[in-house]
Amino acid sequence: QKWRPFCLGFQGVVEDFNYGTLLRLDCHQGYTEENTIFATRIQFFAIEIARNREGWNSGVFSRAGQPVAEEVSS
Repeated sequence: QKWRPFCLGFQGVVEDFNYGTLLRLDCHQGYTEENTIFATRIQFFAIEIARNREGWNSGVFSRAGQPVAEEVSS
């Protein structure tokens, strides 16, 4: 009910603004059944932008720059 007016404000501005997507409740954890909810695309954008502005996703960026561990073949 609180999100509806906000979301509708992006109709025609953001493509597929009301499509569904997965959102992590705790941005420090991965996508798990307990840490994931279903949200609209515009809600996802709004929450992720706020997290970025407040620095909550800085851990994600620092991990993204690290090399991926290579698989060891037997």
